[in-house]
Amino acid sequence: MANSISSSADASFRCRGWVKLVLMLVLIAVCIFVICPEADAAPGGQFVKQALKSKFGRIGGIIVGGLMLIACILLSPLILYVHYKKSAGIRKTKGDLAVLAEKYNWFEWTALRTRIKKVVRDIAKVWDSGDLSSVSSCMTSDYFASQQELLQRWLDEGKQIVYRLEKIQHIEPLAVSVEDEETHSWIRVLVTVDCVDYMRDRHTLEVIKGEVGMTTGFRSVWVFVYQNREWLLAGIEEGSTTLSWASAKNRIDTSYLDSVWNKKQKVGSAAKGAARTGTKSQAASRDSKTDQPTAQPKQRLIPKPTRDEDQ
Repeated sequence: MANSISSSADASFRCRGWVKLVLMLVLIAVCIFVICPEADAAPGGQFVKQALKSKFGRIGGIIVGGLMLIACILLSPLILYVHYKKSAGIRKTKGDLAVLAEKYNWFEWTALRTRIKKVVRDIAKVWDSGDLSSVSSCMTSDYFASQQELLQRWLDEGKQIVYRLEKIQHIEPLAVSVEDEETHSWIRVLVTVDCVDYMRDRHTLEVIKGEVGMTTGFRSVWVFVYQNREWLLAGIEEGSTTLSWASAKNRIDTSYLDSVWNKKQKVGSAAKGAARTGTKSQAASRDSKTDQPTAQPKQRLIPKPTRDEDQ
């Protein structure tokens, strides 16, 4: 969604040096191709044909093609590594969720994915309207307030959001952390969608940010926290954080949740025990009119004589 993604540290992998080197070599090759003597041989589409027929043009084309091939060869291991790490992280998190779900059913991935898919669709329906009140129950109070304020500011600035969700491709879990005394349980999921998403001037309809056409395979990381027995959206991060979260170690120690559960069990058992004792004893019962303890019949300390003894 346009500008709804909060910026965060992009620590995915260190490949900037290689990228800069490859780009520099490609730039050199393009310069050689462009400054060949036949650069002004013909206008329009004839330029490429004339240039490629020249000696320098053929050399430049070979160099460019070779550099592109080298770039593919050099970057392919990195691409495969990133894909492997991401897939391994997703498998690890799914396994950890299965372990957690054995004790606490709100970590069950199938139900959780259904919940996330519903939240993604519901927010998409109202995002470009500028009014998120109908989906406030899907978000934490802090995130709802911040996004509503952001949309209102864009509206005041004469900006209009155009957002249309075409398809949800994938929803995959990247990382999970179990609740402790200081923070709620959270999960980060990779959401991949096809969508139309851009910002334009409300009056001139000029595109300010984004592209009018459909964006396929747009990735973002959605953060959900478990509050009040429900998973709520707490933030949206850039898709570039995918690898860093997939590589992070999950925190699945349930000792805090176990302690809370045991306390609840003890309180529940005590309440049930008190309920089993029944109503108040007769000695403690009170008269409904005077609100005083009711008089109890005195017990005979001497047994009543039999009929023969009275005679």
